[in-house]
Amino acid sequence: MSHQKLAFIILGLFIFLLCMGCGLKEGAVQKEAKSYLWFTGNTEDALVYIDDLDPIELGKQYYIDSETGEKIEKNKKIHYELTPGKHRVIVKKMGTKIVNRIILLGSGIIKEIEIP
Repeated sequence: MSHQKLAFIILGLFIFLLCMGCGLKEGAVQKEAKSYLWFTGNTEDALVYIDDLDPIELGKQYYIDSETGEKIEKNKKIHYELTPGKHRVIVKKMGTKIVNRIILLGSGIIKEIEIP
């Protein structure tokens, strides 16, 4: 192969790569940092204190059917949004601490807190 053809091929490859590189978007797409807490177990009459935030009053995980009197579990999971990082979680019932944990949450993590 002659030097002229080889130079033409290399020039063609260079132009092709240059054109393809111009279409590349710079930067990275980064989702907003969020993490979640999910409280399970006996949540009735429970107050949750997270760091220095206002307390969260948890409700029952079930309801009583008014016609049959049957106990029906709620299907919807409620997640409480927090920033990722280190958090102190305290759960009280009738003024007594029943859960006292320091947790570390990563971005996009859902942490389950079981309430006895």
